[in-house]
Amino acid sequence: MRKLRDRINESPAMRKFVGNRGAMFASAIISLYLLLFGWILLMQGTAWVGQKTGAFDLRKSPVLGALLPERTLERVGAGNMPGFGLRSNPGKRMEQIGYYFENISKMFDELDEGGSGATEARSEEEIRASVALAERKLADWPVEELRAKFDEAQGVVARQDAMRGLRDALPQMTIAMEKLAGFRAQYESAEPGSESAELASEEVALTLDELMVLIEKYKRNAIENDPVAGFDLAPLEDAMNAAFDGEPMAPIYDSTVVDALGEAVDKAGPVVDAAIYQTVDELDPILSEMYPIPGGLHGLIYKFRMMLGTDQQGRSIMLRALYSAKVAIQVGVVVSLMAVLFGSLIGAAAGYFGGAADHAVIWLYSTFSSIPYLVLLVVLAFMFTGSRFEGTLVPLYAAFSLTYWIGPCRVTRGEALKLRALDYVQAAQALGASRWRILTRHILPNTSHLIFINMSLLFIGAIKGEVVLTYLGLGLKNGASWGIMISQSKQEVAAGFFWQIGAATFFMFVLVLAFNVLTDALQDAFDPKHVG
Repeated sequence: MRKLRDRINESPAMRKFVGNRGAMFASAIISLYLLLFGWILLMQGTAWVGQKTGAFDLRKSPVLGALLPERTLERVGAGNMPGFGLRSNPGKRMEQIGYYFENISKMFDELDEGGSGATEARSEEEIRASVALAERKLADWPVEELRAKFDEAQGVVARQDAMRGLRDALPQMTIAMEKLAGFRAQYESAEPGSESAELASEEVALTLDELMVLIEKYKRNAIENDPVAGFDLAPLEDAMNAAFDGEPMAPIYDSTVVDALGEAVDKAGPVVDAAIYQTVDELDPILSEMYPIPGGLHGLIYKFRMMLGTDQQGRSIMLRALYSAKVAIQVGVVVSLMAVLFGSLIGAAAGYFGGAADHAVIWLYSTFSSIPYLVLLVVLAFMFTGSRFEGTLVPLYAAFSLTYWIGPCRVTRGEALKLRALDYVQAAQALGASRWRILTRHILPNTSHLIFINMSLLFIGAIKGEVVLTYLGLGLKNGASWGIMISQSKQEVAAGFFWQIGAATFFMFVLVLAFNVLTDALQDAFDPKHVG
């Protein structure tokens, strides 16, 4: 440690880099991402060993197996649940609660059927396990108690359905009243005793009848304090009977009565909505009893899964975002190593050897540079369509590596052209050192600062490119990736759900920003033009 400190103090570039607080903070953030990357790789390797040897199953471990790829595809709750313990709007909550009770209903159906001739019947334990949502399992009650509690919930759902029927009837009443006003206008504008007046009078009578049927049906299921429930239909009934008898009243009906009904309908909407939302509040404690939140270590893991909510398929956004970081770093590391090493090697060789080798390298990177960058990426990735590598990371490795080597090649070639004219290189040649020895011992090591800077830049480019190509359907097809998450969140954003796209964007933004800051600090510290 002391030797390292002494070397840092002796190097102006290192002193400048270490003294950059922004670079140190960015390095700490990048270290966290790299620790996550290493942890997931280690657990995947351990799980593979356990699976091959049959010694253990790491997927059953709540902590060690939490970030395995299988867990990113596991359903942990209802769809589109918000994170940080927030609640959806009442309408969405009804849909989410309905998912849990539908799960329980399927369990009872299977228990009642007891298997069929085509499939072997599962045990009660297996059926219970099939409706578990990660660590959140069905309450360990006897089936009879579960049925009783489920029936209680179904009673609340039945009341809720009845109130939804009331809510649906209110717009129908409004439409009937609008039709009634139109027919009244026709009746009043027609010549008294004419055929048009008789037809309009009949339409008024029929519409009044339709409106009264709606109101009577509504009253049968009306809730307390509903303004429509206490509405007196006698004036409308008298007007309807008179019109049907061919002796319409004058006016044909009392408009003040219909206006009062319209006001009652307008007031009834919020009353019915409040009653519907109240049933949701009644279902919540029942659900919590039947599907209790686990405690202890399993509870902490489950809450961690649910921290950022769920996507449309009920999968953990947190786990998918974290595992996507592993995919992004994996692509960044592989691509930056392959592209920078290849580009730096042939660039240094071209700059030092010169002649035909230099002309060939210049022609090669000039040809690749003439093709639009994104088009070249898409074409190279598309070449793997239909192959056994489709949907894997191999097309991304190939596409990025065959594209990103150009920048390091150019920069390293220019540096090699400068270095070969320096005294220490000339001295090595005079002493009889071979050209390859000079290249590997004197040229390439003195371009290391450019290699590090280019690796950092290409790492960022590979991450962003992976997201773009995956979003376009040319990268990963399944599993977890920031590109997949952003692509799947299109419909969610239209519905006002931003948790998935927000998580993917945030984790990507933090990583890319940290590498941008680190790259700027490296360039500022190790570029000879900036070193003081």
